Amino acid sequence: MLTCSKVNLSLAVTAKRPDGYHDLDSLFYPFREPSDEITLEDAPVSDGVSIRCDAPGVPLEPEKNLCGKAVFAYCKAAGMPLPGLIIHLKKNIPVAAGMGGGSADGATVLRLLQDKYGALTDAQLEAAAFSLGADVPFFLNPRPSYVTGAGEHHAPVDGLPEHLPLLLAAPQFPVSAAWAYGHMDLAKAVATPPRTNELIDALRHRDFKSAAQFMRNDLEHALFVKYPLLVMLRDFLLEHGALRAMISGSGPTILALFADDTAAQAVCDKGTVEFDPAVRWILPR
Repeated sequence: MLTCSKVNLSLAVTAKRPDGYHDLDSLFYPFREPSDEITLEDAPVSDGVSIRCDAPGVPLEPEKNLCGKAVFAYCKAAGMPLPGLIIHLKKNIPVAAGMGGGSADGATVLRLLQDKYGALTDAQLEAAAFSLGADVPFFLNPRPSYVTGAGEHHAPVDGLPEHLPLLLAAPQFPVSAAWAYGHMDLAKAVATPPRTNELIDALRHRDFKSAAQFMRNDLEHALFVKYPLLVMLRDFLLEHGALRAMISGSGPTILALFADDTAAQAVCDKGTVEFDPAVRWILPR
């Protein structure tokens, strides 16, 4: 089964919760590509759960990988014994890049297990997904969504374009989401009201110039301070016509919104030449 990826077209942090999570006011936008591919293979029960993946940076221990954790969470919620499974994971979404790759993988394993066993209600499946991480429930049924709470509340947003003229610049290094949230300026974020509804309205009208004004990421300042390459990428994108260039999620991927696909493609070609091999350039679909 193919997964999907996503970007946060806006990520406003409105509070820190007692459980350690942060309350968000965000707009998630999914892509069919880039995507990962996951298959499950039955194995002797005595072998437990194992993960096969040759991508660098992906932990293969089931207790450290969201795919393995998804099996544990599903079986716990269903009250069933752990099956013997081999999880084959083919990575294409950059690892720890703010595009939801790990969360999408975990959600996809939950969906595959539900297809196989049908042991959970929809509410139980959602709860199992949230136990894995705040973004995981979104990937059970990914579509443009207005996201609140810590990520567990996601309301589909109708009327958005099926495709946006976006370009992603993904540096070839990971960033921990915990680090990004731990180093944000919470007081400044909370003091600035989100404008997600205005962003949604502008996108519905295909008014990308106005939409760019409402795009936001409260996590990005700390990343720009720590990683000079991200500042270079942001400035490069803006200098070459991006209406907005900002970090997606907890980074380090930078998303850039353009007036049209032609402009995005032209900058993709330039960026590939100028920053290769330190950056992977992606025209998402």
